[in-house]
Amino acid sequence: MTVGNDSIHVASTVGETAPPATDIKTQDSLQIEESHVLQARKIGVFGAISLVVNKIIGAGVFSTPATIFKHSGSVGMALIIWVIAGLLSTCGALIMLELGTSIPRTGGMKVYLETAFSPKLLVTCIYLFYSEVDQPEVSASNAITTSSYLLKAAGVASTTWRLRGLAIAACSFAVGVHAVWPQGGRKLQDVLSAVKLFVLFFVVCSGFASLAGHRRVPDPHNFDISTSFQGTVRSGYSIGTALLNAIFAFQGYDNVNTVLSEVKNPTRTLRIALPTAMALITVLYILANVAYFAAVPKAEFLHSDVTIAASMFKNIFGDSAAITALPVLVAISALGHLLGVAFTVQPGSLGLSKLQSISNSPQALSLAARVIQELGKDDIVPFPNLVMQNRPFRTPIVALFVHLAVTIIFICAPPAGEAFNFVVELSSYPTTVLMIATTIALIKLRLVRHLESRPFSLHWVIVGFYLAGCLFLIVMPFVPPPANQSEGQLPYWLSPVVSLAVLALGFVYYGLRFSLLPRIFGYQLYPVGAELADGSRVTRYRKTRK
Repeated sequence: MTVGNDSIHVASTVGETAPPATDIKTQDSLQIEESHVLQARKIGVFGAISLVVNKIIGAGVFSTPATIFKHSGSVGMALIIWVIAGLLSTCGALIMLELGTSIPRTGGMKVYLETAFSPKLLVTCIYLFYSEVDQPEVSASNAITTSSYLLKAAGVASTTWRLRGLAIAACSFAVGVHAVWPQGGRKLQDVLSAVKLFVLFFVVCSGFASLAGHRRVPDPHNFDISTSFQGTVRSGYSIGTALLNAIFAFQGYDNVNTVLSEVKNPTRTLRIALPTAMALITVLYILANVAYFAAVPKAEFLHSDVTIAASMFKNIFGDSAAITALPVLVAISALGHLLGVAFTVQPGSLGLSKLQSISNSPQALSLAARVIQELGKDDIVPFPNLVMQNRPFRTPIVALFVHLAVTIIFICAPPAGEAFNFVVELSSYPTTVLMIATTIALIKLRLVRHLESRPFSLHWVIVGFYLAGCLFLIVMPFVPPPANQSEGQLPYWLSPVVSLAVLALGFVYYGLRFSLLPRIFGYQLYPVGAELADGSRVTRYRKTRK
């Protein structure tokens, strides 16, 4: 049947035969106004580079270096880990480049995994839980960084609830701005993005000044050939954990793929934007770490938390206004990333403030975030009518505050001293697992010749290197650490286990909604779908009695 210009296709039921078309009532039809769902192609090369740079550069480069040094044991190994993380992430970006140019559709990893694996609904359910947990984890880490640097700038001792309280306030501010004043939130985010880049360039320049001898402390001699690798650990657990922390700082290179339907000339844009952005970020990150080691002795690294950049500023500029001003700038940089994460769950970021519900069906979804919108098209997200509400400020307040609630849990649940490391690993680990699945998807699609006409083809050696590196990252956290590194209240295996448990919830949700409940209550689910102009599809699941 057809409704307006939208073709409605009734597919087979979930596990059963679809009811005949005569059994489908009028209210089951999908009425799609594509101008309210699809976006124009407005993102060019510069915009794509900005999307990647602004998503990646956040708290990680200012907060994880001390942790990476502690796990690696030496300056030389810490720098090597940053180089390896940059290479692995660049390889991951190139994998996304091949998949994005071959399947130029909005949705990113979700689309590629659904194309390669079946049942598609199971893949979608797993991705639902990944996406709903990943962003709050990133928000939590940025909030903790913001809080730490603000306390440092104010000269106030960092206690458990001061740290948590300021972190919660930072999250609440970011969510509140986007909930009640989306236009102002976008403008503020643009300003803070510029501040973020300025701070990183300032750190790099300060490092060169320190190397030239312009510092207020003696030369830490971190780059002496005889001592630069002294203390290097030989534990697979420690190296794997250090790499996961470094990988966290590079997360976000798939950002353009999630909005590919909005990119002008996607093949050309991706081929320029992804390698350029990754090269720029990798060089800046390595130089920033050189800057830290040029001014901060090893002892300070070992006793630092997430404020190693503040230690560098103090050692270079002394007891001056810079000690206060520069940590504030780092806090603002982390806050800018926090705003960016909150920004992705509100419709202004998509130009979808006019997005309307699909027909008058109670099953309609109008989630506006790019990936969440794709999940909404699949009718996977629970409580669609509640989540899609955009009153009174034309923003999805319910979705934003769910995001805030989960973020607060990640801030408060782990012990304060270990909260940052816990959420960093909890964000990095499931992303690495899904990137392994995405790489396997690429291999499978190549072998079955689904991607015969690839505008960009990555060498098998690079694919193998990336896959091997990611496999190392997901195995090593389960290897017991040396006894002298088993510090803290949390078990060493907790982050990977919790991460895998979150992904496993996708299996549980799929089994309950699409298999167990229909069997118990005696109904079948059948999808009603509408094809959209960009090749995507809107699906709604209807019930029919057996």
